[in-house]
Amino acid sequence: MPVILCHGPKGGTGTTFVAAHLAMGLSAEGADVTVLTFAARDTMPLHFGLSQAISLPSLTAPADEAVLVGGINLRHWTRSADDADLLPMLNDLGYLSPGKDRVMVLDVPSGDWRAARRIAQAACAHVCPLTVQPDSLALLPQMFDEAGTDGLSRTAFVINALDETRRLSRHGAAFVRELAGQRLVGRIRSDEAVPEAMAMLQPLSRYAPASAALSDVRAISGKLVDALHSTDPVWIAPSAASRAA
Repeated sequence: MPVILCHGPKGGTGTTFVAAHLAMGLSAEGADVTVLTFAARDTMPLHFGLSQAISLPSLTAPADEAVLVGGINLRHWTRSADDADLLPMLNDLGYLSPGKDRVMVLDVPSGDWRAARRIAQAACAHVCPLTVQPDSLALLPQMFDEAGTDGLSRTAFVINALDETRRLSRHGAAFVRELAGQRLVGRIRSDEAVPEAMAMLQPLSRYAPASAALSDVRAISGKLVDALHSTDPVWIAPSAASRAA
């Protein structure tokens, strides 16, 4: 099963939103999708139209305790994402075995960067949501250094909550495009319908089917689906120049 890591360098970049909607996009394409969230204060249920009071079962909980929404299996890891037993357990459960019809999406908080870096080595892709605010962009050079060439070969960047009517946002987006190149796989426009849908306990697709943000994240999901069906197991392959180096 391909494992897709969703992890950003800073809180507030919309990692959970991106993880939830990538899962929905993959499910719509026929994949059997499990979402595993590591956040201590988890907002994942809100993106599926569930109350925050819903307690998601552990990854190891029996099937009769599963929370299924649209066929997507929502799970929560109650221990640290830095748990040394996590990857061996995922392997034992078959989550790291080959195959494209079953997918696991991991939602890892920004603070668990050591765990995310380790998980990224086993994942087929690392989706990194960013905003174009200065405090987010300032972390990018450090993140590139920490990931190294091999880690970046699996990393795809997504600009979230982009307001192109603002000059700073436009300039920030241009900076990310220059720095990330082909690894920038899309942008999600700022859309008030996103928090409104959460407040109404409705999935965004039901509350605002014409949402600009929904259209954008679906396009990104489509790229991911195409990549998972590619013969190349690395989603965002290094450029020819970096391979030659």
